Amino acid sequence: MKKGTISLAALLLFAGNSYAQRDSTEEGARQTTLTLAGIYGNNANYYGQTAEQKLPYVLTNASLRLKSGLYFSVGSYKLTNAGGPAISEFDLSTGFEVDISKNFNAALGYSRSFFARNSPLLGAANENTLSASLVYDLKIFKTGLNTYYAFGTQRDLFMSFSASKALNLGSLFSKNDFISFEPGIEVVGGTLHYLEEYIVRRDRPENPMAFDSHPSNRELSYRITRDASSFDMISYNMNFLLGYNRSNYLIESGLQVSTLGKNVSESKQKARSFFNLSLYYQF
Repeated sequence: MKKGTISLAALLLFAGNSYAQRDSTEEGARQTTLTLAGIYGNNANYYGQTAEQKLPYVLTNASLRLKSGLYFSVGSYKLTNAGGPAISEFDLSTGFEVDISKNFNAALGYSRSFFARNSPLLGAANENTLSASLVYDLKIFKTGLNTYYAFGTQRDLFMSFSASKALNLGSLFSKNDFISFEPGIEVVGGTLHYLEEYIVRRDRPENPMAFDSHPSNRELSYRITRDASSFDMISYNMNFLLGYNRSNYLIESGLQVSTLGKNVSESKQKARSFFNLSLYYQF
């Protein structure tokens, strides 16, 4: 949920790293770590957008982070209400993080995604994601600037700016645990070639998606009314994370509320919410 507004590939890229980042920040030094993660989400989220069918999922991820800042990640993604393959998406990721100063760091990453045939996921047209991020901790709050270049069948560019504040609410059972709460905001802009491709796949009768390509009760109805190459605001997001932390694991729940930008064409321009429950265990 920490990266709920970014692509599914990028979510997998960071999901196994979020606990490791928090832990290394507290100790003040990087260590070689292996982090396992399991996440349940009530609906697949692509930059604040959803597919026309609700797509709850289970995500599993393993991430190896070296002291040098180099990391490797592997993850699988299963849509729980879809038949067919046991794995709906499989991701391989690698990247490098560097501390520019005590409160300023940068990261570069690459993720390769493999989607099930006729995937109903919004981002299935972009199998590759290059990412770059800058994070600055102002003590009062933490800011982040992220850029994603996604390419495959289509090509899209996304940028996001975020601000959040991590709070320690104190111990629950002993001095060895604590409750964390992190509210934040994020704005996302980008192009819409992925949405154009999604509509084409949705309406292709000879090669339908895994679900009924013309459901009678679509929650949404996407259409393109502007140039998909135009860079515009996609979504405005509020995030709330509540976690139970111990030395080797984190249990975290997250809520994201998203409102689409006016240039994203959809029949029902309404806010939508995403909930997930995550478990991270670090060796």
